[in-house]
Amino acid sequence: MKTFENENYYEILQVPANARADEIKQAYRDALAIYETESVATYSLFSEEQRERLLQAIETAFGTLINEDKRTAYNQMLMATGQVDAANFSRQGQRQLAAYSDTGSPSTEKSLSQWVLKKADTPKIRQLIEAILSQDQLSGLALKQLREAYGIELSEIYAITKISGDSLKRIEADQFEDLPAEVYLKQFLKSYADILHIDSRHVVDGYLKSMARDRAEKGAVRPRPLL
Repeated sequence: MKTFENENYYEILQVPANARADEIKQAYRDALAIYETESVATYSLFSEEQRERLLQAIETAFGTLINEDKRTAYNQMLMATGQVDAANFSRQGQRQLAAYSDTGSPSTEKSLSQWVLKKADTPKIRQLIEAILSQDQLSGLALKQLREAYGIELSEIYAITKISGDSLKRIEADQFEDLPAEVYLKQFLKSYADILHIDSRHVVDGYLKSMARDRAEKGAVRPRPLL
């Protein structure tokens, strides 16, 4: 039976020592899905006390590894005590080359969906969702604020939707002139909204209205040609 007592934080989350932040977040969500109270898979395997200890170990591991300063100090401790060889931390640059090449899997999409549903009931996220749904015109910044409130990385959205990182950044920055054709943009917005579990039709319509307003305003201020 898994207890975590003799495992380091990387082993607890089952990630390599040079894991990226998005991989750590994904592993954290997967672990919660397995060991949280509502999990059918482990319901009969652990007492409530054991489950609480497991979840606390997961939270501590995640809180350390997702914080750059804490992770650096923790890595130094692991190397100083001989628990992890320094070479295991040295391939981060090579892994970064694959940051946007990971393929989404059904399990990845499922765990991210579970995470969003779990977090959607928090006051901050409820407030952001209500604000989005109350707006007739929608900015990319509002979508970005909601995504960041969930703790979702752009690379995670890419892994599931295959929307390029550049396109996602332009949507969030309201760089309307650099966005793809409207037929593609609508699908991108729908996929983005589906991941955040908000009304995709409202998101698409609101964003397109914001884009149309921006174009109209820019057209209205164009200088008249000299006679």
